[in-house]
Amino acid sequence: MNLKQQRAAALKAAQDIVNRAKAAGRDLTDAELAQVEAKVAEVQELDVKIAAQDAAVKARPDFVSQLSAGIDDAKDGHGRLDMSGLKDRMLAGMQTYSGRVSPGVKGLVPAGETVVTIPVVNTEPIPSSLAQERPPRLIDVLPASVKAAVYKVLKQTVIASPGTAGVVAPGDVKPTKKLGLHTEEARLRVIAVLSEPVDKYLLEDASNLRTWVGAELVDAILDALELEVLAGDGTGEHFTGLANTSGIQTQAFATDRITTLASGLSKVEDIGGAAFIALASTDWLAIQTARNSGGNFDLGGPIDASARTAWGTQVVTVPGLAAGDGYVVGNDSVEVTTDGAGIRVEWGMPGDTFTRNQVVARVEGRFNLDVTRPHRVVRLALTGA
Repeated sequence: MNLKQQRAAALKAAQDIVNRAKAAGRDLTDAELAQVEAKVAEVQELDVKIAAQDAAVKARPDFVSQLSAGIDDAKDGHGRLDMSGLKDRMLAGMQTYSGRVSPGVKGLVPAGETVVTIPVVNTEPIPSSLAQERPPRLIDVLPASVKAAVYKVLKQTVIASPGTAGVVAPGDVKPTKKLGLHTEEARLRVIAVLSEPVDKYLLEDASNLRTWVGAELVDAILDALELEVLAGDGTGEHFTGLANTSGIQTQAFATDRITTLASGLSKVEDIGGAAFIALASTDWLAIQTARNSGGNFDLGGPIDASARTAWGTQVVTVPGLAAGDGYVVGNDSVEVTTDGAGIRVEWGMPGDTFTRNQVVARVEGRFNLDVTRPHRVVRLALTGA
C-alpha cells in the first residue's frame, strides 16, 4: 500500500467512526474521539510525507534540471507562491478539523493541527484576486519552487573574460563561452511564531479566530520571510539574504529617487531585465508625491501609482525594509524555495493555559532563498546620505 492509499484508508477509518456515532444519534465516546484524533494525526503525517516525496522527485540532481532551476514554469514545480485567500483557507481548515473531531462544536477543540498548502502557480506576478485583498508585497512576486528539505542549487558567478560566440571558418576551433556555473548544497529553514494565550471562548467567533491566526500570525510569518529574503545574515538558521549576498551590484544615489531607480534598472537591462523593484513604503510614498518644477505631482510619466509601477516595472513595498534602501531584482536571479507542505497551524493548552481556559497557537513553514544570479540584483541607495 503506497502513501496515498494509506492516507485514504486512515481518512475513511476516521469518517466511519464519526458516521456510526451520527447514525446512532449520539456524540463520540472518549475512546472513539481518541481513535479519530489518532487517524487525523496519521493523515496529516502522511500529507507531509507525500509532499516531501513529490518534492524529492521534482528536485532531480541531474545537470539539465539544475540548469533550468529558477526559469521553468509551474508545470515543472516553478512559478510563484499563491497567497490568495490564505487566511480564510487557514480558518476553514481549523474549523473543519474541530468539526470532524467534535461534531457540532462552535469554536476550536482544545488541541488540533491543520496544514494549509501554498500552491506554486504559473501566473502573473500579482493575480487579480490577490490584488483585491491587499497591495502586492515581495512574496507575491518572488519566483518560487518546491524542493526537498536538503537540495542542490545551480548558481552563476560573473567571469571577467567569459568569451562569446563568433563566426568560425571551416576547420577552425569554435569559441568557448564560460558560464561560471557551480552547484551548492542548500536546505530549508523553519520560520515560526507563537501566539500569546487567548481566552478559548473569544475564538468561538469566526472573525476573532481569523484575526488571531490569520491577520496576526500569518502576516508575522510573511513579514519574517520577506525580512530574511532581504537581510538574512546567513548565520545559524538565517537565510543568506540579498543584503549579504556577494556579487550583487550597487547603485549610489543619483539626483533623486526616481532617477536612482532608472540608473539601477539600467544595470540589469542588458542581462535579462528587471522583474520588480522592492522599496520601503516611505520611499514609494515619496516617489508618488514628488512634485515637478511647476509644483504638480510628478505622475503620468515614469510613475503609475494605480498600477504600482515605476519606469514600467512592478513596485512592491516591504515591511521592515529601511527607508532609503531598495532593490532592483532581475529576471531569473532569485528564487524562494519551500517544501510543498504549506503552512502548519497547531493549537493547544500548554502549561497553565489549561487551568485558565486559554489557547496558544503556533504557525510555521519551511523556506529558503536561492540567489542564482547575484549580478542581476542591484541594491539602491535612495537618499543622498
